[in-house]
Amino acid sequence: MKKVAVIGFGFMGVVHAKNIIASESMELCGIIDNRNGDIFAGIESTGNAGKLDLPLEKLKNTAVFKSLEDCLVQDRPDAVVICVPLFLHYKLAKEALDAGLNILLEKPFCSTIDECQSLIDLAEQQDKTLMVAHCVRFAPEWQFLAECIKDQRYGELKLLTTSRIGGEPTWGVWQNDKVKQSCGGSLLDLVIHDLDFSNSCLGYPENIKVNMHEEEYWEIALEYPKTDATISIKGGFLYRHSTFESTCAATFAEGSLRFSSLEPGIIHLGTDAGPEMVNVSGDGYINELEYFIHCLETEEEPTTCSALSALETIKLCQTVNSKQ
Repeated sequence: MKKVAVIGFGFMGVVHAKNIIASESMELCGIIDNRNGDIFAGIESTGNAGKLDLPLEKLKNTAVFKSLEDCLVQDRPDAVVICVPLFLHYKLAKEALDAGLNILLEKPFCSTIDECQSLIDLAEQQDKTLMVAHCVRFAPEWQFLAECIKDQRYGELKLLTTSRIGGEPTWGVWQNDKVKQSCGGSLLDLVIHDLDFSNSCLGYPENIKVNMHEEEYWEIALEYPKTDATISIKGGFLYRHSTFESTCAATFAEGSLRFSSLEPGIIHLGTDAGPEMVNVSGDGYINELEYFIHCLETEEEPTTCSALSALETIKLCQTVNSKQ
């Protein structure tokens, strides 16, 4: 069993801590958060996923530290999951790597390409695992789609269109305008998920076009060198408290599929055989954590979601941002 500490106890820190507690391969050995006051106050209602079913007693019995240094003095973890605002990613990831720890770093990777590359180089020097948490790659519906693209069970991909929208966050760092501006807005918080998924399946686009950018809403067209498929990525923040929804539709030479986060676990297929529903199960956040721990136990590189591929996604977001 691997000891894991969570750095940053906002929405994603809470989600990861919950899943670590539920895992048979991990032990939550610490929560690191330097805020004053009760860090457990209001955690059940944070985030865009509705009320969280949390193991509150176990969470509150977990040791809380103000810094990674304090944690290391009492109980050295095998790995840390870093869930802090983007402007702190590089600093805290470097501190963890310098301390000889493995890292699962919440997306997006870092603010700059140089910071991303520096962490990749440092992880290699320290012989430690550095994985960036792009959870969509591990979500069952998206994994099914990725397999269809790869094995062409319905023929060649012709169209992929995604939409990811929700109300502007009202929790955590998003309540601080200065910090909010440093986090990259909806492009790096929401739209990056689908840009990253598209890259993970198709490579890196040779042509990028921003068809619409209105405040925090984006419509982006991508062309990839190894396919003639039309790729359309849409999404962003709507007015606060708007219901979150992620949708995807893909057309192949011999069929189509679509799914929505409002109908979890169900994929709608259409082929010559008629309509069909495919049921899938699992949780992307749990799958992601378990894969990370598997890589630590087997000493394998996290090829399913490598830090280098996460760097490529940051490059794509920077290019998109430059074209607005």
